[in-house]
Amino acid sequence: MSGTGERSAVFLAVMELAVPLLSFGGTATGVLVWDLGLLRDFQYAAGGCILGSVMLAYLAWIRPRKDIVALSTPVYAVVFFLAPTDFLPGLTLQLLFSAGLTVLLIRLKYRFGDPDTGVDEGSFLAEPLSTYVGRTGTSFTGLVPEAGHRAAVTFVRFAEGEYRVAADMARDAGSHGEYPAPLLRAFGILREHAELLDKNLPSPATYLTFLPVDSPLLARSLAPSAGRDTAVDTTLDNALLMVYSAAWEASVADRPHLLACQKFAKKLLVS
Repeated sequence: MSGTGERSAVFLAVMELAVPLLSFGGTATGVLVWDLGLLRDFQYAAGGCILGSVMLAYLAWIRPRKDIVALSTPVYAVVFFLAPTDFLPGLTLQLLFSAGLTVLLIRLKYRFGDPDTGVDEGSFLAEPLSTYVGRTGTSFTGLVPEAGHRAAVTFVRFAEGEYRVAADMARDAGSHGEYPAPLLRAFGILREHAELLDKNLPSPATYLTFLPVDSPLLARSLAPSAGRDTAVDTTLDNALLMVYSAAWEASVADRPHLLACQKFAKKLLVS
């Protein structure tokens, strides 16, 4: 990562940390000042909550996908803390609001992607993902853009945690005959796991797998001594990466969306 990218990552990390620090810290400071008799109205201790909500809204704004709930938190902060309040109700409301901001921050970070800072990996695939896609992409050159688009949407929705949509897209893709057999198996594996994740169910005793003939298209090999859980996870990772490679090769229009999710794809290669 370049020096500019490192500084940007540090800056974003500081802003994310500032959300709970400002909200909880403002309340803690308010309690201290109240105990010293220097604060007549505990309402003003909510200033940290308001600043934290503004910071959260900014973090939501700079992401490619906007979280409406996070964006609207400053409005709720003003509504909640505009009127004067007694100490105990005000303290309770501020602590609950601060906890809510923290939960929304976690949700924002893991469900709405990374901020669009303009200094990430740009318009190219980074290693080792680039090597894998370059090695396997030629197997999908015969796919039409529409087929690539379905693959792209399936991968992106899974990466964003929208498992129900990902399962539906994978099922729809699997019903089309234009995909090569290994990719059809990848869609089937992805659909099976997405349905289980959507319902928060454990992996079944038997699960869909690839065939030995598919091994040239797989990103990760499986050691003979690997346990069942490792085998299940590796199978899913290989399915997701194969779908990613097919989407990248067949749908140029979807590459910006795939680039936005490449951090997730790279983790699959090294997990």
